[in-house]
This record gives sequence, C-alpha cells and structure tokens, in this order.
Amino acid sequence: MFLPNRTLYVADNLRVLRGMDSETVDLIATDPPFNAKRSFNAPLGSKAATQRFDDRWRWDEVTDEWHDLLATDHPAIKEVIEAAVVIEGGQVTDRGIETGVENSIAAFLAWMAPRVVEMHRILKPTGSLYLHCDDAANSYLRLLLDAVFGRSNFRNEIVWKRTAGKGLNPTRYVRNCDRILYYAKGAKPTWNQQYDPFDPAYGSDWRKDERGPWEDADLTGGKEGGPEAYKPFRGVTPSAGRAWAPPPRNKFPPDAGLPDNYESLNALSKCEALDDAGLIHWPRKAGGIPRYKKYLSTLPGIYASDLIVNIPPVSSRSREHTGWRTQKPLKLYRRIVEVSSNEGDLVMDPFAGCATTCVAAEQLRRRWIGMDIDPVTETVTLDRLREETGLFEAIDGKPVTARKHPPRRSDIQHVTDAKLRVLLWNNQGRRCANPYCTSEGLRAEDLDLDHRIPKSRGGADDQSNRIGLCRNCNTRKGAKAWGKFLDEARARLPHPKVGGPT
Repeated sequence: MFLPNRTLYVADNLRVLRGMDSETVDLIATDPPFNAKRSFNAPLGSKAATQRFDDRWRWDEVTDEWHDLLATDHPAIKEVIEAAVVIEGGQVTDRGIETGVENSIAAFLAWMAPRVVEMHRILKPTGSLYLHCDDAANSYLRLLLDAVFGRSNFRNEIVWKRTAGKGLNPTRYVRNCDRILYYAKGAKPTWNQQYDPFDPAYGSDWRKDERGPWEDADLTGGKEGGPEAYKPFRGVTPSAGRAWAPPPRNKFPPDAGLPDNYESLNALSKCEALDDAGLIHWPRKAGGIPRYKKYLSTLPGIYASDLIVNIPPVSSRSREHTGWRTQKPLKLYRRIVEVSSNEGDLVMDPFAGCATTCVAAEQLRRRWIGMDIDPVTETVTLDRLREETGLFEAIDGKPVTARKHPPRRSDIQHVTDAKLRVLLWNNQGRRCANPYCTSEGLRAEDLDLDHRIPKSRGGADDQSNRIGLCRNCNTRKGAKAWGKFLDEARARLPHPKVGGPT
C-alpha cells in the first residue's frame, strides 16, 4: 500500500486504521479524548471556533466497538474492561454489560480498545506508540496497553507538568500534570537519545584549566583494543582484567591538540597522544592508574527524563495558539518525534486535532498521516502548516491531501471461498466457529462464510477476520455483530443439534 505523505483523513479513525497495511508506520504520537467528562467548545474568534466534542462516554454509544472487540482474539482486553465495569459499580452477566454509569471509564476503554489493537498492528517492529492521557485515565489505559503490546514493551510513563495549578484544595495536592504512555512494538525500537541542559551550578566544583572545567574519568575498559591495550603506559599497567580504553576524539574539546591520525592509532599510542596534549590526569601516588580529563564543554547534557517540567502549555498569547481546547505544545511533540523516529519515517496521529504531531513531523522532515473525525481539523491543519512550516511556499500545488474515505489494505492475500472454508474448518477444529454450537459432523463445504468485524465497519477480508458457521448459526446471526451474537448464544440454551448431511 502506498500512502501519500501529508495525508489527512477526515473520518472515523477506526475505519481508516483498519484500512491500512500491517507494519507500515514508524511512530504513533497521539492525544485522544481522556474521558474527562466535559463538553468542549472552542472560543469564538479562534482558528478552531466551530470545534465541538463531548468527552463523555456511555455504554449505549460504544456497543459497536465492544462487539467488535469481543470478535477479536484478545481475551485479556475483555477482562480489563469487565474489571473496570465492576470497579465503577456495574455488573458483567451472561447477557453482557449492565451498568447505569453515565461517564463510564469502562465504556471509554471499550471505545479505545479496537483502535489500540489496530495501532499495534500497523506499527513496524521498530515502531513506538506515545499515548497522551491524564491522571484519571492513565492507570486504566496502561492495563489496556499492557494487554495489547505486552507488559515487557512498556517503556515509560512520562509526566508532563502542564500548568502551575489554580487555587488550593485543602484535601489533596494540585493536579497539574498529564501522562504520556510510551510503548514499543518490539525489543529494539527506534531511539535517538535526547538531552536536557545541565543545572547552572553543575560543574562549578570541578577542576579547571585553560580548556575549562573538567573531572577525571576512567581510562580503562573491557578486553577490547588489541594486545597493545594491555602493555604498560608510561610505566603503569592496567588493573587485572582491564585494558587501556582511550576515548574517541569527539570526547575532547576541538582545540585539544590531538594528532590528525589519532583515530588510526592503537590504544597505547592514543594514551600517549592524550598525555602529550595534557589530557591525562596522573594521581599523586606513584604507580596509580592514570585517568583522562572529561571536560564539561564536551558533554551534551543530562539524559532526558520521564519528568518534563520545562515545556509550558500553549498560552492564548502564544504564536502557535489555535483555540483548540486540548492543544498541546509543539515543543513537547517535537521531542517525541525526534526521539522515536528518523528523517523520512512515517509518523501518524489518529486523533490529529489541531495537528501538533503533524506539524512537528513536517518540521523534522518526517512523513506524516493525520486523522480526525472533526472537519474543523482540515482548516486548522492547513493554517498551522502554512504559518509554522512554510510548506505552501516550498511546494507548488496542493501539499496536503484531505480524504474522507478510508484506504483499502493491499497486504491481504486473496483466498478462494472453497480454500477458505477448508482453512477455517481445520482452524476451528472441524466445527462451527460458535463455541456454544452443538452441531456435529460438519464438513468444510457445510460452512457458511461470515465476518467477525463487519466490512461495513472496516473489517478486513483476510483469514483473521473470517469465520465459518453452520447454516443454523449463520441464519440466527443474520446481520448481528459477531460479539453480540456470542453474547446472546452464551445466555440461551444450546440450539437444537444440526448434524452433517445424511
């Protein structure tokens, strides 16, 4: 499947995600609704003046998503959501979910779950997901993501201090932070180390010479470096099990005075060159192990932390302010895009909103795809790209493709119905796909083909979404969602046996 760069889908993201080929996306950085139990309206006069959405969740509004979820092979997700139902006072019965909770975190999870499943499918093995949420939803979403990505692929819960807080609550601490859940698809995700600046006082107590502040660091390492690395340096032999391991040139100031052929020297000759340049610290004690001078000016900073306190929220006076009520700062999402993708990679945001992820990707020379069901997104995205990236001046014609219809997968191998019946018949244990069916003696040719997730909601035609039913079950199922049919089948007595042909 070829997905053009700078594509914006103004449609339900679930259908778009289901239409994308597997393992095609390098990074997903997204800010979905949090289940904040609020209605949002952008202020008049802002770029997003007609933007409206209701961030509240009811079970009667997520039945399709729930039934789709039941139709997939993710029992752990079902258990997470049913646990949330019980926690908030509802019940799980043979008839399904029974709850009167209007602002339901369980309903929110049921709505998010099939989308998370699809995000996981389309990520490359080196891909990553960053999912923005608040403290009310993060613990539930972590369980959901653990169920889909696996606990071992959880990387960080990043805490972003979004505001200083307003007023004082006498019974609790100020709630002024969001969370960003970072999961990897596999064991080796793309990672470009980022650094934060040192504290102004860092290095103030270091020793100093004409090149600036420095501290001594270990000049020895493991057993690499060849036989010369074990020989005495200026009469000193490295400790047992250690070898001389002089750092590369870039670990020293540019004016350090190292020879032009430094990189080609052996370990012992490099140590001698460092000493000749005054870059070795010799201990006062005779025979002590020398160390090299590590200069503050050569250090990139401290490793970026999972606590972000130096990126303020978008203020109404900011140049990037759009009026979008849930807008996040561009600097925050630039950091995510820089860390977990490379130039030319495909970055995606299925809840694009005011296009912060898309703008960050454009600025950093990544390809991008955005999705949002709100048509205001298209106007806001074009305005931001024009103002913050100069995209329209750099590219003739129409730089952004806006689409209302989902793509169609091209990675699904076509299988004839006859062959598919045989595959399903064997995979289903030579019986009907309905686990509550008591039909016996079915042949492959007796199966009627159906879809777990209906094609009308983006369900694929591949084998993983197809089921084989006996004629009785297929007739009773009709146009019902597979999950709903199973709920009903579980709650009723087994239907009469239907054997194979006589």
